Amino acid sequence: MVLAPLVAVTEAVLIVASPVLLLVAAFLSPLFGGARPLRITAIVLAFAAYHLAATMACLGLWVASGFGRRAGSEPMQRAHYAVMRWFVAGVYRPILRLSRVEVSVSASPAAEAALSATGRPVLVLSRHAGEGDTLLVIHELLCRRDRGPRVVMHEALKLDPLIDVLGDRLPNRFVDPRGGDTEVEIAAMAEELDERAALVIFPEGGNVTEERRQKSIERLERGGHAEQAGWAREMRHVSAPRPGGTLAAIEAAPEIDVVVMGHVGFPIGLGEVWRLLPDPQTIEVRLWHESGGAVPVDRDERIDWLFGWWLKLDAWVEERERARGTAPGYGAEGSETPSAEG
Repeated sequence: MVLAPLVAVTEAVLIVASPVLLLVAAFLSPLFGGARPLRITAIVLAFAAYHLAATMACLGLWVASGFGRRAGSEPMQRAHYAVMRWFVAGVYRPILRLSRVEVSVSASPAAEAALSATGRPVLVLSRHAGEGDTLLVIHELLCRRDRGPRVVMHEALKLDPLIDVLGDRLPNRFVDPRGGDTEVEIAAMAEELDERAALVIFPEGGNVTEERRQKSIERLERGGHAEQAGWAREMRHVSAPRPGGTLAAIEAAPEIDVVVMGHVGFPIGLGEVWRLLPDPQTIEVRLWHESGGAVPVDRDERIDWLFGWWLKLDAWVEERERARGTAPGYGAEGSETPSAEG
């Protein structure tokens, strides 16, 4: 929380100076086309305003909870989720509007039923690719599905005071991937899920890049997992999943419903964000479901099951990107692949 005052002051200065910043951005916009500077400036200012207000709301809740003594109580948990929902929805709307982005969500009937059901938590396994996809996942669960997302986050995110506060006061975990036991943390979270919770895991471990995809193949080959390395080489748009976190969650909550989330249309890197900013864009989201009872019991079979889903996800991304005329594609053909239903 050392950086909190500095961040708050910076955001306040941006808000106070917003008329001047918007005027300068409007003046520069004709030089770049598509009102890019104006759009970017408006997005930054909207984010700063919502971020500052949500941080101040968390400060108010800290006082209201007896200076943190009752922060873990159910009313305070609901209040913090309400702040998080307000913030996520607040930044999501102007980003989509100013970027001229439309989000299209398609869910299988089983996935729709699982996400809408009361009294059952879900495990969400999501593709990780593009700038802002985490915001989309959280918005889908928290704002559209009224689910309380639980996330394992890199400890570096604690530098953001709002993430630091909400991450600590709500049932999330911060870990250091270099020395922390992520699987233990995920298992603990899975054991504590309430009826409206959604445990979110990105099995690829980070935004997919060609370098990360190649490293995932090399990791499997070094570990002697030749068959899985072959499947990974077939994947053109995703990286091979790291099964540890997913298996830890399922072992801790074996009856949990699984929702697999795929998406296409996110820009890769800030340069692509800038290039695409003036153009109307569509982000497509697809949701599949697997009941807890359908997940294999044997650990090796569970790993094959996860790879089967990631191959299915990769095939869906390929299909959608070809339909959109944006499929670059890379990879190889060849291995017999496991099946994934849903």
